[in-house]
Amino acid sequence: MGGLGYAPGTLALWFALASGLATMAAYARALTLQKAGGETYDAAISLGRRLYTAFAGSILLASALLMYRLLVHDFRLSYVTSYSGKDLPFRYLFSTFWAGQEGSFLTWLFFGAIIGFFVLRTAREQEPPVMAVYVLSFLGIVAILVKQSPFRFLAEVPPDGQGLNPLLQDPWMVIHPPVMFAGFASLSVPFAFAIAALWTKRWDGWVVRAMPWALFTFVCLGTAILMGGYWAYKTLGWGGYWAWDPVENTSLVPWLATTALVHGMYLQKAREKHRKINIILAILAFCCILYGTFLTRSGVLADFSVHSFVDLGITGWLVAIIVTFLVGGLGLLAFRWREIPVVNEIDPATGKEKEEPFLSRSVLFILSVTLFSASGLVILLGTSAPIITRIGGKASQVATSFYDTTHTPLAIIMALLIALVPFVSWRGETWAAIGKKVAMAGVFGLLGVILFLFLGVRKPVDLLFLGAACFGLASSAEIIVLFVQRKAIRSAGGYFAHVGTSIMLVGILVSGAYEMKTQVTLRRNQPLVIENHGRPVTFTFTGLYFVNEDGVVKTQDQLDRTQLSDRRAKQAMEVTVTEGKTVWKAYPKLYMNERSGQLMANPDVRKSFLLDLYISPQSYEPGAPARMEGSVAVLRRGEEKAVNGVNVKFVDFSSDGSHAEGGTFTIGSRLEVTAGGKTAEVTPKFIVSLGGPEGQRMESPDTPLPGTDKGMVRVRRVSPNDGAVELELLGLDPAGDVQPATPESLSIDVTTKPLISLVWAGFYVMMLGGILAMIKRAKDARQAAIA
Repeated sequence: MGGLGYAPGTLALWFALASGLATMAAYARALTLQKAGGETYDAAISLGRRLYTAFAGSILLASALLMYRLLVHDFRLSYVTSYSGKDLPFRYLFSTFWAGQEGSFLTWLFFGAIIGFFVLRTAREQEPPVMAVYVLSFLGIVAILVKQSPFRFLAEVPPDGQGLNPLLQDPWMVIHPPVMFAGFASLSVPFAFAIAALWTKRWDGWVVRAMPWALFTFVCLGTAILMGGYWAYKTLGWGGYWAWDPVENTSLVPWLATTALVHGMYLQKAREKHRKINIILAILAFCCILYGTFLTRSGVLADFSVHSFVDLGITGWLVAIIVTFLVGGLGLLAFRWREIPVVNEIDPATGKEKEEPFLSRSVLFILSVTLFSASGLVILLGTSAPIITRIGGKASQVATSFYDTTHTPLAIIMALLIALVPFVSWRGETWAAIGKKVAMAGVFGLLGVILFLFLGVRKPVDLLFLGAACFGLASSAEIIVLFVQRKAIRSAGGYFAHVGTSIMLVGILVSGAYEMKTQVTLRRNQPLVIENHGRPVTFTFTGLYFVNEDGVVKTQDQLDRTQLSDRRAKQAMEVTVTEGKTVWKAYPKLYMNERSGQLMANPDVRKSFLLDLYISPQSYEPGAPARMEGSVAVLRRGEEKAVNGVNVKFVDFSSDGSHAEGGTFTIGSRLEVTAGGKTAEVTPKFIVSLGGPEGQRMESPDTPLPGTDKGMVRVRRVSPNDGAVELELLGLDPAGDVQPATPESLSIDVTTKPLISLVWAGFYVMMLGGILAMIKRAKDARQAAIA
């Protein structure tokens, strides 16, 4: 790396760090003056706001500068060179902003800066402590970017960049990361309000103002999880959408912690209880994001995650940030522990503390908080297994079955809680009373069990799982109908989220446990029949094509290399699929990742409500005609050898035989062949084709050997740097073996995913519920501010 880097961007980051520290100092001074009030306090608040504007403005300026450098292809910058290229379409060039560590950190700060302006308007009397903590929550990231700047210059400027990872060149990856980082940034708000509550001893008001932001985090992280899962499903080709990868888990664990926090906030708002739990959850949810960032960006999981970043030398910084907020937050909580009021209801008849009935809404909400917390803890422990096991010796990770096994009972309990909550009051219910209320929903759950039993589900645990999910779906839907009748649909957000969860649980189980996967090899133009849930489906591999950026299928001759869309075309295998009277063509793709040199596979997915037909390519064999196996000789420049009565001398590589054209180059090897007393020169060709499904394809046409009847020579390998060539001479040995022809073939995995559409539909409904709840709680916060 050379120089200090791009000065405007570097100065913007330094100014953000300085103005952030000044903002904290100004708000800290305002906090000391708050009780006295007056003009001095107002001046301190005004200064804090101006300094925050400078802090946020510096971050927004740095973001704009980096985006501009990317758009104009300023390859002086290391970051621009590493993640962008001139051939990228605008939408993918735009997404290179968050493709690397530095850019993704800046994306996090970008959303944090914008959200901060809204927090300024809603914090009211809590503004000094809230804004001081809020700014502090981002200063560690700013410091990291000052150290590891995205504006560093390269010592030498390349003509083009390395380009964006082909896996990230997908529409879902254009919007998934910013939505996720918006969720990360917004989780600083509940954390800041919780710490402010501890500092000022205002135990309840913070919940009203922070709850809309907790719901915003719930929606953002949930949507990001949905997008990431769908991207993996349609892009990676392994047939699933969730692999329990550490990077996936780093968004899932904070989402679960936030979901627990939302339920705890609702309970505190309704009953003025469990204040300590919510403060703990707000602190831990925020620290989960920091810990997940450490896991995926420090390099500690590089051997266990395909998505983790390489270590940039910031591990110590990340550890320091985590320790600061975890120890600081929990330490302040411990200091205030005895001062946090605990409200207990007293039974007037006995004068003793009144116990909550088990069938009460309070208890069910506490169970919900416990359930989500337990799920997050299990996933966190599983994700951290390589670190934990490294202490005792060799690092290892848990199998994915660990997560499935531990979460099956949790999911069943969750579905049952969803089913009971709508019919349980705060004061409690008897079993007889609750039985009458849930009768209709219970019948629906029983019908669900019968239906799935008829469809072939036999495992008792699976039937219990599906019955509980149908039970929960019906009970929440029943309450939604009542809200619709009362024209109070905005108040039904929680029940919509519960309906979505129930639908999603059905989809998760059925699509995972009852999928059918078959691996077959298709020979070109030879139909093959596969049984698909009792129905025959015929697959026929019909040839190689290219699918361009616009989704248009073309032959290689039809590609227009002057068009960007065609230059970015990926090679695909055409498979004709016949199911009854329905015929369609699938185009699973196999292509070479130019960045990594790895063979990439993209599936073709035929979607329907009942099931998806998932065709994932595994390998392609171009085939070869029958050929005779000859004798092999390795010759260096000027060396001569005798092979079966023929003398062959390697003179040199031909000076005019190497050229590049259309991704192909040819190398000629000049040979002097002496046979039958005569010497003649021959130049066999070695042709290298770049790209294609099998990567570099190398071939050498058979060239006749002068002075022989049937002798042929072909080049097996060339080493221009060593001045050596490896030859294969054929037809000289009558006893030579004939290699039979190999057919052109395609190996594919064919997977049917029943009811996977319910996974996506359930998530959509859940997020709709989150949005409705967020709107209602934001309105409640505004009304509380007016009051």
